[in-house]
Amino acid sequence: MRPTKDYMVDGWDRSPHLAVHPYKRGSLHNKIGMTIMWSFYGIVIAQVIHVVTIIPFFPITFLMLLFGGYILFQGWIAR
Repeated sequence: MRPTKDYMVDGWDRSPHLAVHPYKRGSLHNKIGMTIMWSFYGIVIAQVIHVVTIIPFFPITFLMLLFGGYILFQGWIAR
């Protein structure tokens, strides 16, 4: 694993005040946050699949998928 000095600015893991939790990779705080994030992603994916299977009018489903693909493509280009 590369050291964080190669790709992060100095001080990224220090907070100017105590109200912000200092980031520590692999900490309990980080694991809980990642679990919540991936749960959210799973719920959103399940909702999209549910909507695609429920909407009976095919052109609307097709346009939704096309628009979603466009958003993903634009995000991929912007990175």
